[in-house]
Amino acid sequence: MKIIDTHCHLGASKLSNLNITEADLLLAMDTHGIDISLVMPHAVSDDPAAAHDQVAALCRRHPDRFRGIANLTPLWDEADYLREVTRCVGDLGFVAVKLNPHQHLASPIMANADKVFDTAADLDVPVIVHTGLGAPWALPSLAIPPAQRHPTLPIILAHAGFAIYAAEAYVAASVCDNIYLEPSWCTVHNLEMFVHKVGVERIMFGSDVPENVPVELAKYRAIGLSEEEIATCLGKTAAQVFRL
Repeated sequence: MKIIDTHCHLGASKLSNLNITEADLLLAMDTHGIDISLVMPHAVSDDPAAAHDQVAALCRRHPDRFRGIANLTPLWDEADYLREVTRCVGDLGFVAVKLNPHQHLASPIMANADKVFDTAADLDVPVIVHTGLGAPWALPSLAIPPAQRHPTLPIILAHAGFAIYAAEAYVAASVCDNIYLEPSWCTVHNLEMFVHKVGVERIMFGSDVPENVPVELAKYRAIGLSEEEIATCLGKTAAQVFRL
């Protein structure tokens, strides 16, 4: 069974004081059997392009273990945003684009966020949207309009509502079949609801921070899934969505 961690960060955060290193990521992966990790910079950095370069360098050092994700505020000028995200996907080989409504100061339904979904659709890569903390801008339901506007664009709700808005994440996924759920920080019962109401084919494993890897993995073993269902949540969904 291949395990893909779809939500990892590298480097220092200006907001949380976290500083996640290459060694931290590799230790968590080796300890808990993670095959591939999708890695992005933190949402707020002094130099986003340099932060993307740091992720790209990690991917070059370990080409079989890491893939990059662009994490850039849409408050950037549209031409500059397009140039940097295109560089990340086209030149650096990144596999997705991230929107953090709270930290990027742009909810999914604000006009300045349109460029995130439009650019990802043009580049044919998924969008990961942070949900939960940072409501109301980070409410899962706000992903519905862009998902309807781009019905073939995969949109992943990171944290799937962060437990408190898990029901909203379920509603969003029930309305749009191109919305997927990454339920890090959700409860075991939230995950069980997602499995039964949304289906394992639209759920993917993510940790957010290295210390959370064993916690998130344990949830899938705790709710009585078959080995095939676990394999789908832990790797097969992500492999399909991110074309790994």
